[in-house]
Amino acid sequence: MKKINDINSKKFNTVIEKNTFYFYNPEFQDKYESYINSLNETLLVLKNKIETQGLKKEHFEDLLSEKENGLRALLALTGFANESLKRLITVVRVAENKELSGLLYKEKWSDNKETVDISEWRDSRIAKLIKDNNYFCKGIVNLFFEGSSIPFLA
Repeated sequence: MKKINDINSKKFNTVIEKNTFYFYNPEFQDKYESYINSLNETLLVLKNKIETQGLKKEHFEDLLSEKENGLRALLALTGFANESLKRLITVVRVAENKELSGLLYKEKWSDNKETVDISEWRDSRIAKLIKDNNYFCKGIVNLFFEGSSIPFLA
């Protein structure tokens, strides 16, 4: 019986020493829950627009340009990772693919002065460009609607 207790004691100690415990932070949870509810409401409004007016690119352009978390809502809706989008934007910036550049209106938002040491844009820069440059916004929407038809991306 003592041997079983020793084994159980060792297992219990291993759990205590090695496992990560759940930490409850009510302030963080409330803030994050509000954020998730905001995304949910944004997507419900989009869903209702699509159901009543049909699937149109303009709905997504409005989502991106008018809603604070519009891009995050679109990413949540599509399951596309934010990091993947940033890397794809970087590819578009350096690629010399006319079809892809045309789809994303690259000539309307890219300064073409970037050097070989190109860096990935931060979320804040992408969000600002979406708000400030209608062509960039339209290009992002086109990427989601028609990007899979570009052989370069496939």
